[in-house]
Amino acid sequence: MSTVPASASESLRVYLPDHDLMAMAGAPAVYHCHHFNLFLDQTVDDALGREGGAQLRFNAARESAHTFLQQLCVRKGAVTPVEKMQCAMETFAAMGHGKLQVGAAAAGGAAIGEFLHYGYSWMQKYGQKVRRRSPADAFAAGYAAAAVEVAFGVPRETMDTAEIACVATRAEQCRFELKQSASPPAQVAPVRDTEVRAQLRPTFNGGDEETIAGIAKGLRDFTAGVSGDERGLVQAFGVFVTMHLAGYYNRISFDALAATEKRAPDSVGVLEELLRESGHVCVFNTFGGILASPEWEGMVGKHSGDPRPIVAGSLAIARALGFGHWTLQEFVPNKTLVVRAPATYESVYYLSRHGVAKRGPELFFQGAALAIAQLAHRVKWTEPVHLTAEVYEALFHGGALPWKVEQTQSTAMGHPFSEVVVTHVGA
Repeated sequence: MSTVPASASESLRVYLPDHDLMAMAGAPAVYHCHHFNLFLDQTVDDALGREGGAQLRFNAARESAHTFLQQLCVRKGAVTPVEKMQCAMETFAAMGHGKLQVGAAAAGGAAIGEFLHYGYSWMQKYGQKVRRRSPADAFAAGYAAAAVEVAFGVPRETMDTAEIACVATRAEQCRFELKQSASPPAQVAPVRDTEVRAQLRPTFNGGDEETIAGIAKGLRDFTAGVSGDERGLVQAFGVFVTMHLAGYYNRISFDALAATEKRAPDSVGVLEELLRESGHVCVFNTFGGILASPEWEGMVGKHSGDPRPIVAGSLAIARALGFGHWTLQEFVPNKTLVVRAPATYESVYYLSRHGVAKRGPELFFQGAALAIAQLAHRVKWTEPVHLTAEVYEALFHGGALPWKVEQTQSTAMGHPFSEVVVTHVGA
């Protein structure tokens, strides 16, 4: 994460005015934790198969990282290949992705990773229960390829990377081989901060705005000075946090959906449900960890047991993480929750890359809103809260969910705002 204050003119991290969308060196960016990152990667692999999923994740990482690193080096004043590579590696660690050392030239080379976010956190979460057979660090592989392309002026998306050893498969360290691609993919126009800004419409507010805005500002101020530790990791609120490139998440999600629609249309509904569940995973682990933290109590106060402050606090967290200007339009406890935003990090990407959608594509937004209702009503916040994997299973897999969600509006569909309506089943 950038240590440069968000208010500085040369800041690498900025929030788009009144929309709470974030950019890092001109590239759309968000904060997400390892639970979400691992779940989304696995969802893509399950949909496309191990090889297909890994290839898509690598391509998405290489594409989004190239756009990011080009502007990063300009803004940091990095000119020579050595300066550009150093800039890329230092920023990788500062953003919480671990340590990556690349020794390469225009023709290729090698890279070594230590404490890489995906492989390391996978071992921490699953290593005692599951034996992994395939590498986990497609994002680091794509980032390394992009770093070589930018450092040496290699054409975009022409450098390939293979992870030949990974700590998630019980190797001692992560190792990569880089070489020129024999068949580079067709390039598409990148989705940058400029494309996002061009489509934004006037913003608006909702209920509890003063409270939500105040908490969001406090959280943004807190994260502004946070950076990777000596391992290149950010460990906070019980999770490993990354400042991540939104283009990576969006491409793997929407491209996996498009591929599934072509190859196995009957499975699209299952994949959509899993992408919604990624919102459950994020809200439960990241939002929940923040809400249960001593820092939250110090900033906001003790929980009262009223579900409304949990809802308001959750919308503030979403804003601070760069998800968009999520507003509270309606809330009736145990009955209805309506969340509206002038744009989300999903909708701006979809419209820029794919054009007008036929149906609401913001599956993370949908799942997150439902999970907010779950946290607000089904967690006893006045008691010590331990948001374990077992608690998650009980809340989200322990029978039919008591809530359902529907996306009624989306800026990606041409509507003036995006809206999701969460209703209690049987209400």
